[in-house]
This record gives sequence, structure tokens and C-alpha cells, in this order.
Amino acid sequence: MPRLPVPRRIAALVAVALAAALLAACGGGEDEYREAPAEVDFSAQAVGEAFNVDIQPQVINSALALGPNRVIVALFTSELDLVHDATGVLRLYRLDAADMGTFEGEHLLRRATITGETTHRHADGSDHLHEDPLATVYLAHIDFPATGKWGVALAIQTEAERYERLLANPVVVLDRTPEPGIGDPMPASTHLTLRDVADVEEINSSTEPIAAMNELTIAEALETGKPVLVAIATPAFCQSRFCGPMMDEVVHPLYEEFSDRVQFVHVEPFLLAEARNNQRLVPVPLLAEWRLFTEPWIFVADAGGRVVAKFEGITTVEEVRETLAALVASGGG
Repeated sequence: MPRLPVPRRIAALVAVALAAALLAACGGGEDEYREAPAEVDFSAQAVGEAFNVDIQPQVINSALALGPNRVIVALFTSELDLVHDATGVLRLYRLDAADMGTFEGEHLLRRATITGETTHRHADGSDHLHEDPLATVYLAHIDFPATGKWGVALAIQTEAERYERLLANPVVVLDRTPEPGIGDPMPASTHLTLRDVADVEEINSSTEPIAAMNELTIAEALETGKPVLVAIATPAFCQSRFCGPMMDEVVHPLYEEFSDRVQFVHVEPFLLAEARNNQRLVPVPLLAEWRLFTEPWIFVADAGGRVVAKFEGITTVEEVRETLAALVASGGG
């Protein structure tokens, strides 16, 4: 077998793990839902007529591009609450100039939920710790073969009801996304580290920061010869319902598991002094350099410094672990 270029070789290893996880997570196959229509109208009028007051899908990626994408879908109720219990499939349609979609393929949806702990006091005075879902999104890994407008339809099952045809507004696929893409060199950025401050809390808003993740700049991490995970996230000043406690729930557990083989770097997206003292969110220069318009992000580069995976918004420790495990198993790239 010919040797694949590193990013594609890592992607191939990750795809095997994802396929097994997707089948396990969604439990079932394509025959659970009615056959996908060969054509679907995604014009504004048709999408409006298909609007379901009980549940509505929305693709929340900041941008999509030619090639592999981690497509993120949120499901909202009529009260604008997030749906946490759905399973199902995403059906992809290529749109023509009149927004008529031709069926291109079906993708199992993978659920990603961030939880938080709350304490409930019982009548007898005892406390009981609950883990409640804070935010949930649904993921599909899609390799777009062409730029232009695409349609997304969902067939899903919730605990209460089955929905065979939910239409999201069409999405636009670009030549490339603004942020670093798969296969691109990870930008060798400089930023504040522990050497520049008196206390880690000046550059890390985690409740219990891991100082080792703030010791090196990204530029320095890329020189270590290890794969690099960069987490651009703010635990204290999260600005959307799709961020959640990503450092505590995802990055910190992965650090404990992989820090001997992967170099971890954490960057706060906002200047913490301004956020804490003046209630102003001033982006750090790295956001402009990387052309990031949302947070949080996790980027993973191989030992050669090329991006092999990126995760926008909500992800799970299992999802990122699959990438790191495949990368480490391959020798780090």
C-alpha cells in the first residue's frame, strides 16, 4: 500500500475510529428512517413552509470549506432550548441555482454534550450531586466535493417523537475556511506565557489551571518534536451557549492522559485584565492572526507542525481522544 501524506494518513486512522463510534452512538442504520428523497426544495419559501414549530435544526459552523469538515448542528425547541436526546441522520443535498437539492449522501449524527454538576438538596437534608446537560450539538464528518450552496435535512428520533424531514437553511461551502485548515502548517504564534506574568491566573481563567499548558508559546511547542494540541478557550468569559466548560471537561482530562506524548498549549482569547477589571472583552492578537471569529477552538498538529484536526465549539473528550490516539499510534506524524 502506498504511504499516504501525513494529514491524510492520520485522517484515515481517525475515520476508522469514528465509524465505529458513530454506529455505537446512533444505534442503528439507515433503514430506521424512510428513504431519503432524491430531490428536495431548499428555497426560502420551501424551508419556511417546512418549518416545524416544535424543533428546528441550525448549522452553527462559522464557516465550511471544500474537503473534510466537522459539521455542527444544533436542535432548538420552540422555547429556544437545546434538544439533548436526539439520534438520527443528516442528509446532504447539492443545490442548483434555483435551490433545488439533489441527494448526495447520508451521514450518521454523533451527539456531543457538555455537562455541569448541580447539587440538589432532599427533604431529609441530604445533598445529591447531579450531572445535567449544559449544551448539546450533533456532528457529522462530511467531505464536501464542491464549493457553493448545499442543503441539510435531518431525520431524527427524540425521546418523545420521530421527525422524518427537518430542513435547515442552506449553507455555503467556500474554497477554504478563514482559520487554519486541515493540512496547513499550524501558525507559529507567540503570546503571553508564565514567563511574562507574575501568576498563571493572569493568562488562564480556569478554576484550577494547569500551569504547564501556559509554559510555552505555540511557536515553541512546535519546536518540541511532539504533536501539539492548542486550546483557544476562556472558561470564565465564554460568550455563547455553545462553549461550556471545555477546559475542565475536555482539555484537562486529555492533558492528564497524553501530556507525556503531546504538547498542550492553552491561550485565552481575551485579555483577562480587561475582562475582569473593565468588563471589556478585548481579543488577543492571536485571534486576528488565526482569523478566528468564534471560541472555543481546539487545534491538533502532528509532530511536523501540520494541522490534522480542528474542533469548533462543543466537543467531547472522546472525540478529541480519537484524534490524539490515532496520531500517537502513527508515531506522531
